[in-house]
Amino acid sequence: MNDSSTPIVGIFADDLTGALDAAAPFAARGFRTLVSPSHEMPDGASKADVISLNLGSRHMAPAEIAVRTVKAVNALKQFGVTVLMNKVDSTLRGNPGVELVAALNAIEGDHAVLCSAYPQNGRTVVDGILLVNEIPVADTDVGQDQLSPLPSSNVSEIIISSLERSGIADKAHVRSTNGGAGVSDFRPLIITPDASSEYDLFSLASRLLKARAVALVAGSAGLSTAIADALVVDRAVQKRSPNQFVLNGRKILIVTASQRQIVDAQINALGGNVDLIQTELSVDEVLKGITNDSVSRLIEVTQRDGVVVLKLGKLKLSDGVSVDEIRLMAETIVCNLGDAVRKVTDVSKPDTLVIIGGDTSSGIFDACDVTAIELTGELQPGTVSGTIVGGSISGTLVVSRAGGFGDENSLFELVTLLEFGHNM
Repeated sequence: MNDSSTPIVGIFADDLTGALDAAAPFAARGFRTLVSPSHEMPDGASKADVISLNLGSRHMAPAEIAVRTVKAVNALKQFGVTVLMNKVDSTLRGNPGVELVAALNAIEGDHAVLCSAYPQNGRTVVDGILLVNEIPVADTDVGQDQLSPLPSSNVSEIIISSLERSGIADKAHVRSTNGGAGVSDFRPLIITPDASSEYDLFSLASRLLKARAVALVAGSAGLSTAIADALVVDRAVQKRSPNQFVLNGRKILIVTASQRQIVDAQINALGGNVDLIQTELSVDEVLKGITNDSVSRLIEVTQRDGVVVLKLGKLKLSDGVSVDEIRLMAETIVCNLGDAVRKVTDVSKPDTLVIIGGDTSSGIFDACDVTAIELTGELQPGTVSGTIVGGSISGTLVVSRAGGFGDENSLFELVTLLEFGHNM
């Protein structure tokens, strides 16, 4: 706990899953941690050690990203944070570097560090190349995401491409630690170091904490874990178990709209090990608006004890569909799915709500009028737990994770932990 009652770390993320999983390691190590589902400051922020904001900026226009980032950074600065962390996707989807440039301008900084490595989840940076389970990221299904396809596996090239798309390539230099060329002007510098182990990230975090000014860094939850560990060492904070909450898995509702193959494999593995009720909604129905009959069916199955999975069917796109059309479809799906979960939980509130995917989490929290999440810890790498504050599901234990995280058995291991309170 922070004795000075001044927040130590301020996080601003491009989506809700990022805001949650970047903050979770701090909660797991004894720091009071509040996450806002929006870009506004959460209630009680002045009493928190760590504040995490969801900018919701991954698919925004560059000008909107800059405005929202500057507002968030200025708000966090007013609370006196010593470390500003821009949470980015561990595979650098979205607009990596755009928020960081805006933040550099807001704090009048001359440099920032960007390292998206997350070794615990198979993301490493070796010789400037971002790897996912030792495969260059551009060669994976994550790197070929229809909304945010990556132009390269080279970290510096990905960032430069992002800045060029946003029209701000002349606002900062990007340089790796592998023989990067020198710079001759006074533009801010974004440094992109390698990191292939947790020790590499811990060493980086330790250096950041020694900075005389506010340290500005961008990275994944792997880096926030390293910063949390370095803070524990630096401030002699007593670690606590990441599972300090009342386990009650009698009624578990799992909601996902993820299209990742690994999520399908995780649900199949879960169904092979537990008595599972799975219900799938077609994309067409969700796009048009989920019918009352479907909502009634969902309410009926969620009133039973046990594990219920509410899953979106596969999205099949015809040729010629534009990126803007895909994004509009995704926004409609998230909104309508959130409304359906609100209707279901108003009648049949689960003991535990598990949400896979940041956009899905945002849709549900918006529909349920959630104002904040007070985190309790990290159940698995990239899988966070917390208590809902405000709204129709206030007090509910929520577990959130990104769609691409975990191996085939990780969802079964998570449900076992929730039901029985121990790791497999």
